[in-house]
Amino acid sequence: MRLKKTSIGTKLLLLIVAIYAIATLVDLQDRVSAANVEVAALEEQVLYAEQENALVQQELAELGTDKSIMKIARTRLGMVESGEIVFYDADVQ
Repeated sequence: MRLKKTSIGTKLLLLIVAIYAIATLVDLQDRVSAANVEVAALEEQVLYAEQENALVQQELAELGTDKSIMKIARTRLGMVESGEIVFYDADVQ
């Protein structure tokens, strides 16, 4: 059995298909790299949100305690305990 010689057109077509395949693979590799960077950023955001959620859960659990009530009274309402001395900064407007 003898092999037929391929024509120049067939060789050119195979070359074009090979170049297209390589270009497509390079483009896909760039997309995968960009997606991996985005995944890493999103995972960091999720970790931050989970930490923030844990802090909120802890504050929520402590909300009804005497310590929590005193903290809210001091920070939000400006209240002090009896016997405490209050200093005011005259430079603050």
